[in-house]
Amino acid sequence: MPTLQRTRSEGDEEVTMPAWSALGARSRRRARQTGLAAVVDRSFRLVIAGSLVIVVVLGLLLLWLTTTSRDEVDRYERALSATQAGHTAMLDQESSLRGFVSTNDLAFVRSYAKARGDMELANQRLLSTDGRGQVTKALVDLRLAQQRWVSEWAVEAAGGLAPGAVGSDERTAFLLHDKVLFDQYGDARADADELITAQLATARHHQVVALGLVAGASMAIGLGMFVVALSRRRRLRRDVLAPVRGVLDGLDAVADGRYDEPVQVQGARELIDVVDGLNRMTDRLARARDAAAAREQHISDQSEQLRSILTMVREIGGSLNLDYVVASVVGGVGRIVGADRVAVWLTSPDGGALVEALGARPAGSPTRPPVELGGGVIGRAAKYSRLVTDTGEGGSQRLAVPLVVGSRVVGVLDLELDDLTPLTDGAIEVLETLAVHSATALEAARLHEDASHASEHDALTQLANRRRLDADLALECERSARYARPLAFVMLDLDHFKRVNDEHGHARGDQVLQAVADVLTAALRASDTAYRYGGEELAIILRESDLSAAIEVAERLRERIETVFSAPGEVAVTASFGVAELGPRTAMPSAIVAAADEALYEAKRGGRNQVRAGGQHSAA
Repeated sequence: MPTLQRTRSEGDEEVTMPAWSALGARSRRRARQTGLAAVVDRSFRLVIAGSLVIVVVLGLLLLWLTTTSRDEVDRYERALSATQAGHTAMLDQESSLRGFVSTNDLAFVRSYAKARGDMELANQRLLSTDGRGQVTKALVDLRLAQQRWVSEWAVEAAGGLAPGAVGSDERTAFLLHDKVLFDQYGDARADADELITAQLATARHHQVVALGLVAGASMAIGLGMFVVALSRRRRLRRDVLAPVRGVLDGLDAVADGRYDEPVQVQGARELIDVVDGLNRMTDRLARARDAAAAREQHISDQSEQLRSILTMVREIGGSLNLDYVVASVVGGVGRIVGADRVAVWLTSPDGGALVEALGARPAGSPTRPPVELGGGVIGRAAKYSRLVTDTGEGGSQRLAVPLVVGSRVVGVLDLELDDLTPLTDGAIEVLETLAVHSATALEAARLHEDASHASEHDALTQLANRRRLDADLALECERSARYARPLAFVMLDLDHFKRVNDEHGHARGDQVLQAVADVLTAALRASDTAYRYGGEELAIILRESDLSAAIEVAERLRERIETVFSAPGEVAVTASFGVAELGPRTAMPSAIVAAADEALYEAKRGGRNQVRAGGQHSAA
């Protein structure tokens, strides 16, 4: 569209006038001075002069084509005739010499001499041909192949120097050498003939086309343009000018919204006004189209944004898995708001800091340290429960949006945008709406995770409980049996634990249990799991461990417990261990538990503070 230059008022509406409007006014002033008739006269004078020029140029072009093209055709025809005559002479030479070599009959030599003279004549004709480009190269290759045949075979054959006797192997090999050299010549001759024939056909085609087009069409078109130009000059003055004025008046009336004014057919200088009228109407239609497209795009963008919001809300509302909810919030907010980086920070259990949720962080990326409440953009957003903006690293825009459930801040949405343009009020409203739904979903997922953890872990020792043990042991027994992998199970019981409770109180007994749980957690591998079986009894699943390895682990744990509780000021505590491994008689979870329990009681009966394994003697 043209650039805007100025504005004018129409009633209460401010209408933007394009730059072509001023140009149209100047054009109309020029039209009043020049007039359409003068423009037509000038245009047709140029057409007439151009027609005469075309006739002269095409005549010269015709002359050039008839002379130059004809010479080219003659040159290629002479070259083709010479190569064909030379080939005939070569065939006669070769057949004569082969007859002489095969029979030693001198009559063949006389035939060869005549054919050789014909070949030299043909070569002289070929040398007189003015070859160019690829044709010259092909003729040179032909002459080289011809000379190679003469010098390497024909001279020896004509001079009676063929090796061996007639019919001998040497004579046969000599004839085969002739065939090789003559085939090479034949290939060169075929290439030259093919190239010359193609060039000749092209030249003839160009000649025919040029002669036909130049001689017929150019003269007819040139003369036709001259005649038509004279005729159209008279007809345009009579038949076009008056209707153009009527069209202009009607276009002006339509462009200005005056549909009931009569058409004024007067004046002759209006052609440029036609363009102005069409431009005004086109501009109005274009502005209406652009406005409609902008409204449609805005509606489409809002619809897409709403669809994305509904998708995100449906995803985060349909899951109680915290990692999945965090990933959905990060992906949804980044997609809807257009943020380049999004993170979720959740309040710590004590509410004094914010910890980054790892559900959407790439694997291997460093974990950022917790943020104190009130510290930085994130801490301020959580402390004051309001959106906080700042400039991030590299000149990016940083936004922190509090996640509020009821009157409690449960976390913060951390966004970074590479574009420093502030978000619109509509985008901030959408962001705050997303924060409300995200906060509810995150809090629900976290509460569910806490409840799930509490249902499967002992509140005192924080070890997995009996319910979790039953599920894990059943799964591990099935897996080990299926893949033929070792599995061991350990039961341990604190010796004389009732005496600890009676003499030192139950609070001290709880501390002892917590300390023993800490010992197990610190000493076991990441693949092993410790459980509180009940009371002062604990259990351990040792994956990928056979009976001997399990006995070593149990012995190491026994020694560590004894060492920890032998320090000054500590209550003397020891533990007894029973160990069993998965086998034919202990393939079921209940069987392996029973075997470990029986070994534990054997250790108790044997004096405590020792390790026993399925009826074996003490390992202590």
